[in-house]
Amino acid sequence: MYEFLLTLHNLARWLVLLAAVWLVYQIVSGLRGRTYGSADRRAGLLYTGLMDLQLVLGILLLVSSPLVQSALGNLGAAMQNSQTRFFVAEHWVLMLAAVVLAHVGSSRVKKATDALLKQRQALIWYGLSLASMLLAIPWWRPLLRLG
Repeated sequence: MYEFLLTLHNLARWLVLLAAVWLVYQIVSGLRGRTYGSADRRAGLLYTGLMDLQLVLGILLLVSSPLVQSALGNLGAAMQNSQTRFFVAEHWVLMLAAVVLAHVGSSRVKKATDALLKQRQALIWYGLSLASMLLAIPWWRPLLRLG
């Protein structure tokens, strides 16, 4: 089950990244004269929804990961190893922050009254979410894990 979840989490990562790149592209191109519209809103909802899916998969991985379970048995030693510390203390915190920032962005965009304000709110909050997510990705691990 753990290997299946890990593979699914890895594949979902690429969907989230693609959605994020598309969303930021939509917002930036909107700042060049196009009005923030329903396609932009859908892109934000897709990104936020995929972040939620990734969060659920990540929580399931966190509780079933042999690496995390072993590290929790000796937290002091786990903190001495940078890769173990990354998954036990850094990865999930940054990813949770990315999800929260995406939801704040979605809410702020929804509440904004004019198109320019919507675009600015989207760029700020979704941009911060993307930055947090990029910091939290373990780039040293295989980029495509299929089993």
